[in-house]
Amino acid sequence: MKLMNILTKITTLVVVIFTFLSCDDDFNSVGSEIIGDVNFRDSLYTSVPVAYSKRLERVQTNSLISGSQGNQLAFHANLLGVYNDPVYGQSVYSILSQLQPERFDPDFGDNAVLDSVVLSIPYISRPTERETVEVRLEDASTITETATTYEIDSIYQTPQPYRLSIYQSNYFLRDFDPSTTERQAYYSDDIENFGAQVEETLLYTEENFLPSAEELILTTPDGNDANSARDRTRVSPRFRVLFSDVFNKEIKDKFKELFFDKEGSIELSNASNFNNYFRGIYFKAEPLNNTGNLLYLNIREARLTLHYSYDKQDITDENEDGNTDDLIRDQEEWSLAFTGNVINSIKLDVNPIIAEELKIENQNQVNGEDNLYLKGGAGSYAVLDLFRNSIVNENGEEENELDFIKRQNWLINDVNLKFYVDQDQISSGAAEPERIYIFNVETGEVLSDYQLDTSFQLLNSADPINSILSHLGRITRDSDDAGEFYRIRITQHIIDLLNGDIGNIKLGVSVSQNVNITTNALGDTSVTNDEIIPTSSIISHEGTILYGNLPSVPESKRLKLEIFYTESKDN
Repeated sequence: MKLMNILTKITTLVVVIFTFLSCDDDFNSVGSEIIGDVNFRDSLYTSVPVAYSKRLERVQTNSLISGSQGNQLAFHANLLGVYNDPVYGQSVYSILSQLQPERFDPDFGDNAVLDSVVLSIPYISRPTERETVEVRLEDASTITETATTYEIDSIYQTPQPYRLSIYQSNYFLRDFDPSTTERQAYYSDDIENFGAQVEETLLYTEENFLPSAEELILTTPDGNDANSARDRTRVSPRFRVLFSDVFNKEIKDKFKELFFDKEGSIELSNASNFNNYFRGIYFKAEPLNNTGNLLYLNIREARLTLHYSYDKQDITDENEDGNTDDLIRDQEEWSLAFTGNVINSIKLDVNPIIAEELKIENQNQVNGEDNLYLKGGAGSYAVLDLFRNSIVNENGEEENELDFIKRQNWLINDVNLKFYVDQDQISSGAAEPERIYIFNVETGEVLSDYQLDTSFQLLNSADPINSILSHLGRITRDSDDAGEFYRIRITQHIIDLLNGDIGNIKLGVSVSQNVNITTNALGDTSVTNDEIIPTSSIISHEGTILYGNLPSVPESKRLKLEIFYTESKDN
């Protein structure tokens, strides 16, 4: 036993180093290299887990962390738009958000006039090309600028327009749940249940909204010299709405009443009063001809900005008239950030056949199922129950499978779960999720194998597609780019289980938009509340169908737990 314990520790260390150096999908035995003894042999043991699906009726969607952008390793993001999943059906995503001013109790100055109001939300984009261009200005002069070509990283499926409406909401979003004094959780169906208050005042409608990857050129007056050309600024692609005397003066005047005319009031004096006074903005998406487009918005970067002018003394002689006692007009702005409670509404119109299959009474939690349904958002995930069956041991007696394996004193080299895609039911290609994710169903925690794979996370924190590859392998595709299978390595988890360091808890498997995110949220099924759900699944819009564990599944596609081990030939 002492020899086997020493060998186990040595082998585990070498396997960890080996898996970091190679992501080869084929198992390579390391047992003989470590032991170097003809009295040992490498073998494979195959176990069939019990596996079934759970459908979520709703999921928690406030304060969702999505991923990385530039130097930001994690940012809050929300989905907006319409996504037609080729298997699961249509999902419509809307957003309700509180706002907070950059400064409270604002002083707008003497004879202040609100010139315009701008709503701006940058898209998650990246520059692909830069070139020098000459620009002719309105005063006939010519300047040289750098023009940038961008690509929107976060738009999904072939973009089609949808109707986008923006409302001032009058529904109060509280910070704490009065029944528990904990932070208030908001769910994917809450906005639908809030009623007409979220659509208190219509501010803007775009009947055919389609995100553009073009950079924007913004112009502003050039200081106090009315005869000079306007200042120009090039900015990355974004959704931008201007309210001014030329464009929708009625809404500009409404913001004047809401904020400008409230200068010095208690409503603008602190966060609590402001949240109760101005309760939020609601972005409502509606499909057109049953189509649309879906994109991520880093909503925390959005701004509602009031541009205004006011009188000030020309102390530094800005207008160069030789007089420092006269009054001149100056420009200033007051911005509101989208912060506090931000909620994603997810309205999922599930394929009726799948909806029937996913009813709790139609999922066999004792024997398992032939298909596993994984869908992001307010979708579904799979539950795995390992080693729950009895086997006939070497003495012809029935024995619990886990007890049997513990008795063997095997030197565990590699353990993996292989999930085959049911290609007959899936539309292959870009709509298939690139990654899936495994977690402890009871706590939501990742497995110990995830922790051992942190070098990949550190090296690829800004590239989640290529993170945690040894533990959570990317989808393996065939020559037609159709997904074949996912492989999840859980070697250390099984070693810990066999050593008695952990209990045999159920495992959850979900789709994942970003495997670097390990935070969790809550979800409700038709019979239970507060299921622990990975955030990375909630922010994912994609879905897939995997083969399960039943004998009706072709043996070559059936879900299996493969344990590669070394044992003495004397056993």
